[in-house]
Amino acid sequence: MASTYLTLVNDVLRDMNEVELTSATFSSSRGVQTTVKDYINRAISDVLNSELNWPFTRAEGSIDAIAGKQLYSFASIASTLKYIDYDNVFLEPKDYITNGDFEIDGSASITGWSTVSGSPAASSKFGNTLLLTSAKSTQAVNDLIVGRTYTILTQISGATLTLDVGTSSGGTQTKSSTLTIDSGNEVLIAQTVFTSTATTHYVTFTESAGSNAYIKLIELMEDVGAIPLKYLSYEEYNERYRERDARPTTDKFADPEFVYTTYNDELGLTPIPDTSNRTISFDYYITNTDLSGATDTSIIPTRFESVVNSRAKYYTYMFRSDVQTAQYALKEYEDGIKRMRVELINRKNYMRAV
Repeated sequence: MASTYLTLVNDVLRDMNEVELTSATFSSSRGVQTTVKDYINRAISDVLNSELNWPFTRAEGSIDAIAGKQLYSFASIASTLKYIDYDNVFLEPKDYITNGDFEIDGSASITGWSTVSGSPAASSKFGNTLLLTSAKSTQAVNDLIVGRTYTILTQISGATLTLDVGTSSGGTQTKSSTLTIDSGNEVLIAQTVFTSTATTHYVTFTESAGSNAYIKLIELMEDVGAIPLKYLSYEEYNERYRERDARPTTDKFADPEFVYTTYNDELGLTPIPDTSNRTISFDYYITNTDLSGATDTSIIPTRFESVVNSRAKYYTYMFRSDVQTAQYALKEYEDGIKRMRVELINRKNYMRAV
């Protein structure tokens, strides 16, 4: 577990034979204590800026694609965004169910189901689940694309269920797929695939055993994997595709193949998406945020906090005009950065050496 701001400061104060702070006195620090607080933040910043891509600053983000929309901002992560790794941008299928009125995480919006804590049979395996309260439950799933293949993944316990997918909500519907799931009291994950013949299909659960049926998970996605998007510079995009995209018509919309960034740091897609049921996933690196409160923690891994300590002591010794001791602390810091690079950046070589 990462050390708190208070602990990092006190480690330096202790090494320098200064009075340590407490939770009660942290915000009212004075003199060298305040100086060390500032130097801890400067030290963390130095460590983070010593490499562009420390693995522990890597994060995952996503943006929902919208049919007909080409440019997207990073507003939701703007405060922490350092830069986007455009070598790892993917177009992924979006779950029609959890992104629509078929939500089961947190609310029971599936007709005929209610939220429960689980019966003895289900609670030990699932925790919170949905319980089928009638013999049959039907829900519409909209905005499907005719001719494309979709997969439904479900996790149930407690009964025998028949899962039907069809083009009408009545009992005489033309079914695209039927799956009978006999789980008893066991947790079972089942999957079925169907090809859409209309923009709206109906997912129907029929409980046939006369006993409780519990469901933990339903996902309905287009049956495609993640598609890597190739990166284009803005200049390349302007040269090759801007003229086509400048006069957008729906017949030119399709699954994007390329991603680019504008001069305003927006993410651009080409071709322009033809469906809103896609997610743009990406990796990005986060920027540094100064520690403030006593319980704040740094993103630097615990095993490398000694590097922060050495850098903060270097600044403090220099503040005291103790140049000789400061140089010892500087050497410790530089050695620590080298060790971090070996273990984190050149990890494969490090592991072979060990």
